[in-house]
Amino acid sequence: MNITSLNFFIFLVTSVLIYWVFPKKFKWFVLLVASIVFFLCASEWQMLLYLFASVTSVYIATRLMAEKCKTERGKKWVLVLTILIIFGILATLKWINIFPKTINLFGSLFDINLGLTTINLIAPIGISYYTLSLCSYLVDAYRGACQPEKNFLKVTTFACYYPALVSGPIMRFSEMSKELFVSKKFRYEYFLMGFERFIYGLMKKMVIADNLAAVVRSVYGSDPTTISGGLVAVATIAYAIQVYMDFSGCMDIVIGVSKMYGVKLPENFDSPFFSQNLSEFWRRWHITLGTWGKDYIMYPLLKSAKFQKLGKFCKAKFGKKVGKLLPTLLAVLALWLVIGIWHGTDYKYIFAAGIVPFVYFASGQIFEGLFKKIVKVFHIRTENFSFRLFQSLRTFALMCCLWFFACLPQLTAAKGFLKTFLRPTPITDFARLPQIPWILFVMCLVVWVVDYLNYKGINVAEKFHMQGWIFKWLCLLALIVVILVFGIYGPNYNVNDFIYGEF
Repeated sequence: MNITSLNFFIFLVTSVLIYWVFPKKFKWFVLLVASIVFFLCASEWQMLLYLFASVTSVYIATRLMAEKCKTERGKKWVLVLTILIIFGILATLKWINIFPKTINLFGSLFDINLGLTTINLIAPIGISYYTLSLCSYLVDAYRGACQPEKNFLKVTTFACYYPALVSGPIMRFSEMSKELFVSKKFRYEYFLMGFERFIYGLMKKMVIADNLAAVVRSVYGSDPTTISGGLVAVATIAYAIQVYMDFSGCMDIVIGVSKMYGVKLPENFDSPFFSQNLSEFWRRWHITLGTWGKDYIMYPLLKSAKFQKLGKFCKAKFGKKVGKLLPTLLAVLALWLVIGIWHGTDYKYIFAAGIVPFVYFASGQIFEGLFKKIVKVFHIRTENFSFRLFQSLRTFALMCCLWFFACLPQLTAAKGFLKTFLRPTPITDFARLPQIPWILFVMCLVVWVVDYLNYKGINVAEKFHMQGWIFKWLCLLALIVVILVFGIYGPNYNVNDFIYGEF
């Protein structure tokens, strides 16, 4: 069930009405039933077995650690075994083809077609997201950061809460238990804010992202020998905007939907395109994934005995600066490789979402001193508007270089598409691109202004909600008309699936 479809709208209205009619004590149970219904509509019923296997494993593990395991060693064994189980399920369903793909890729480097076949397995909707959420609950319970839940159905509700199944965000049990299981009264203002954000997200997805998808497909779906560098550049920039509107639009939709139930989900975006550098960009893009990676991969590695020992060894051999930098780079490399593999077994994702970001980070750390010297020698004023604009444009350009690889049909096509930049681009070449409606540029400007104000610390959603009801409803009706007239939808379109729903 796609969350931009008419079927979902009917499901949403029905489930919200039932939710607010039910007694407060059992509202969370309505969310569980609604989530299972949504899960069954989006996946085959057999997929529930994978979900319950992961939930059951984590539930039993947290109860064992809380009640049966008397030693730290016993708790650690339970933790490790359960992590292997839940990630083993994820790996089997989503990463089983990494070996044949690796062998075939290696053979293609020498123009040898090894022809190893891949296995097509169906994975449940949201498995990448609920696995990370369950892992965070498991580790937090082991650390004593949250109290293990005794009610199995409540753990299941947390894992399969349907708004977060589509494309996240990645949730923490300690935060969401207060939202999902605490009695709530209906608040019209909160409900309306959810509806407003829902409509805004639909506009970003259906009007901007899905229209730009045609531009990206027309170039990256072509034979690279028939296109020019200018078309590839335009399509890459279009994809940068598309993936942001698609993913952030999805977050607006699911956060808005969740608010209609009175449940607050964590934010996943914070005006990333105004970032001054790549570190800031990643703090503002897919926030919950970045936070999860730092809390459960990078920081534990840096605090581990082996990394501490490595740091002391490097300090003794190479000095304090290198001794501190090298373990950090190794931990960051592990973090980005995990994030790259999490995005998919296709090597274009491992390269674009793992290796390239690490190279960016390492380069920034290694050449940080050089950059500061350049600023000092040339007396560059870093606080003025022009320099901040340059930094934002530079960050965007570097991210477009990364997204170039994500757009490729496969990583081996990179050579052919890179060669296109050596070809001149006649102005008539741009006529090959699909026409996009003029309203798209207006809506992009609206999003740009909203993001800029949010970046400056002005909460646009709250400011908008405080306006008079006539102004608010005129704006909402205008957005609905724009979606109906210029949005991409209907049975003949196949672009409505969310990009991050594939990961």
